[in-house]
Amino acid sequence: MLLLVFIQLALAAGINSCSYNEFCIDIKQCPTYRHYANERFHNWPVSLRTAAKAKLCNTELVGDQMVLSVCCPSVMNNPNCGIQGDDRISKGEVAKPFEYPWMALLQDRSGKFVCGGTLISSRYVLTAAHCVKQGVITSVRLGENDINQTEDCITLDGEIECAPPPQDIPVDIHGTIRHSDHSDRYKKNDIALLRLSTPPVFGYSVRTICLPDGSPAQRKLAPWTYIVSGWGMTENGTFSNVLRYAQVPAMTLEACSVRVRKLHSTMKLDQSHLCAGGVDQVDNCAGDSGGPLHYISNDTSRFIQQGIVAFGIRSCGKESEPGVYTNVSHFISWLMQHVHE
Repeated sequence: MLLLVFIQLALAAGINSCSYNEFCIDIKQCPTYRHYANERFHNWPVSLRTAAKAKLCNTELVGDQMVLSVCCPSVMNNPNCGIQGDDRISKGEVAKPFEYPWMALLQDRSGKFVCGGTLISSRYVLTAAHCVKQGVITSVRLGENDINQTEDCITLDGEIECAPPPQDIPVDIHGTIRHSDHSDRYKKNDIALLRLSTPPVFGYSVRTICLPDGSPAQRKLAPWTYIVSGWGMTENGTFSNVLRYAQVPAMTLEACSVRVRKLHSTMKLDQSHLCAGGVDQVDNCAGDSGGPLHYISNDTSRFIQQGIVAFGIRSCGKESEPGVYTNVSHFISWLMQHVHE
């Protein structure tokens, strides 16, 4: 019966592109259609049938089942995501104020910064599951550049421009969401969300990052290089006071698996992982645990977060090994289930 619904949809409509605030995901996982997915298509409300036809974005045979995906609305990927002003982009490895305005710092009860993250909507910060434990992360700092400076300023066209003070926003008391199947031993499903108690004040120094939209074109995209950014924060407590970034080359899962197994005998990489770096020690020192691995889209010139720093960064300063990242594309449906306003 479910397959019949899929076939009817596929024959009834063409393939469409998704707009901002939409993700191309399995129709069964989109809240708009989830309650009707097991019913015959002609039993759906007429308005819903019309909407589903217009939102069909992919058809794919997975095993012996046809999977149809629709453009599903979300509070993520707002029209201003992934943008930083052109006149504020520097060429060095030390980020300037207003660069990477989606970067977040996670604070524990003592006010100590313990990991990084990214702002993905007005109320949610994306990070790694190994960074958070229920109740340990109490607040998130946004709009920061230099931790040691009370005011972050930059000279633009001969004039000094200063960013607003960073914002420390409490995390909701029940706002820590770890992936239920996270395994620290096997390095699986290393993804988590923090819900902010109040939205931040948005501006040039605080914006959201774009996430992969799940479309076939984006799923096939394999950037040659990525950008990793952060204060070098690890669970071991090492960090830089100033936000930094570095370009890191992509690495195939096959090549990465060989090198990773030497360090982690229990680790088996799959499509939920990404690898990058492994060229020099600087690469391995650039990002925070829980922070982003992103690239600039050729089509939109926006930053898109493809990965979350999972592990491998701990070799910083010792040897050049690839960093292993949680593949955000693999978890879009999970994000859609949990991110709401």
